[in-house]
Amino acid sequence: MAVEYLITSFISLFLIVDAIGNVPLFEALLHGLAHRERVRTITLSIIVSLVTLIVLTYLGIYIFNFFSIKLYSFKIAGGILIFIIALQMLFGIRQRLSAREESEVVKRTDIAIVPMAIPLQTGPGAITTGILLSTRATNLTTQVLLLFSILLVFLVSYIIYVRAEFFFKLLGETGTKVITRIMGLILVAIAVQFIMDGTGEAYAAIKAAAAV
Repeated sequence: MAVEYLITSFISLFLIVDAIGNVPLFEALLHGLAHRERVRTITLSIIVSLVTLIVLTYLGIYIFNFFSIKLYSFKIAGGILIFIIALQMLFGIRQRLSAREESEVVKRTDIAIVPMAIPLQTGPGAITTGILLSTRATNLTTQVLLLFSILLVFLVSYIIYVRAEFFFKLLGETGTKVITRIMGLILVAIAVQFIMDGTGEAYAAIKAAAAV
């Protein structure tokens, strides 16, 4: 059970963070920077993404309680959001920056936080996935495994980004697109499972309330 949770959480988060799909965009954003500056920018973006995701993942449940949001409601809503993002990956539709945002990025001396960390890595999809996974972490073991999964996802992402030139040359544009499509397909299945779990819990809650 623990191993299954570890694998599921790692795959879910790795797919939604989409380091491989971000390689071409990161290459464009880091174009012209010296290797040392590239590594510094990537490192900062990873740290910001990692900390943001960990904090929101583990505080999500308290946010639910504050706003009186049922977990099954968030599972359904979160599953739908992840499903939409997965479809975008599947059909090659990537979120683009507006002309104004692109202009601001060019002017900004440090792009590590925006857009590299947020929203390209820790965006709505990653945050939603992290919170949904935390609802399944019902004991200390799974909570630790979730934290380990998040750390592992960003460690692998860091390696991919630092070696982006190598990976981009190895995969090429076509290879990157193919892998992104496959990742999108897997993510669709994960999103559907979240929706089914939430729907099942909602039905059980309604049934129990009607029986009272």
